[in-house]
Amino acid sequence: MFKGEDFILTSSVLLYIQFLREASGGIFNDFFMTCTYFGNLPIILFFIAVIYWCFDKKLGEYLLVSMSFARIVDAFAKVAACIYRPWVIDPNIHPLEDALPDATGYSFPSGHATSSTVLFAGVLLKKKNIVNSLKALLIASFLIICFSRLYVGVHSVLDMVFGFIFSFIVLIIVGKAFDRYEDNPNFDLMVLIAGIIFSILLILYSTYKAYPMDYDAAGKLIVDPAKMALESFKNAGFSIGILLSWVIERRFINFSTDGSVDSKIARIIGGAIGLELLYYFIGPNIAPLFAKQVSSFIVYFIFPVYFIVVVPFFIKFFQKRRNNIKTN
Repeated sequence: MFKGEDFILTSSVLLYIQFLREASGGIFNDFFMTCTYFGNLPIILFFIAVIYWCFDKKLGEYLLVSMSFARIVDAFAKVAACIYRPWVIDPNIHPLEDALPDATGYSFPSGHATSSTVLFAGVLLKKKNIVNSLKALLIASFLIICFSRLYVGVHSVLDMVFGFIFSFIVLIIVGKAFDRYEDNPNFDLMVLIAGIIFSILLILYSTYKAYPMDYDAAGKLIVDPAKMALESFKNAGFSIGILLSWVIERRFINFSTDGSVDSKIARIIGGAIGLELLYYFIGPNIAPLFAKQVSSFIVYFIFPVYFIVVVPFFIKFFQKRRNNIKTN
């Protein structure tokens, strides 16, 4: 496990940022809390979905598949390393209270860095001909989201760096797989099977591995192994949800990003409304109906199903309807 003496450099960085935060009277707190919000997994997934629905379906598929495996790698690394949050290792670090509800479990690597890398680095890797201003915007957005996690005090520099490294490796591997095997009619099924295997291994590993059993001053476990096992069900549900939905869409829906500006705006607005319903109403009401492991899997499974199957189904429906009207 990561020890306090190994934390000196990264702790110094956080303490310096904390000093600047407090010296400024916290005037940037709301800004960086907003930035860190935009690095949350459902929000990053929504941005990828907008690309997928409206602009470049192939790029969207690449980002979605990469995200499914990046989250599995992130989850494996968390339960393998068992690195505590910065304020646990160094009590002099005081994270923002508003950031704590989402900063549960182990710290390494950063989930925000993992997800943001898939979106921003993935676009840069696949779309090398985009204008410099857009490249600068993508890089700046990634750096601001990552810095926001340092600013609010919930991650170390190493968490961010390795979140980037792990996701970048996944992007390279998935990109090469797409380039070489995408024309194979069973490519999507092979990727799905691989995702299911890795997801099962994650659940087994996180459920049965030995965890550090350290307690805080109040006698409470710093990180509850049972909660980490639940996190593995969430990530497995999310990964399988992406890959299974991708297979279903490719084989049975096969929508197109074609459409007027108005229709694309409608897709984005409708998709955003659906995301809000999933996040604040449907998910919370599904959770109590099942055992914790099952509900964790289902809730995170339905997010990608909505983005990759439900919305494209309606896109295809209205495309067909529009074409029928034109022909008649």
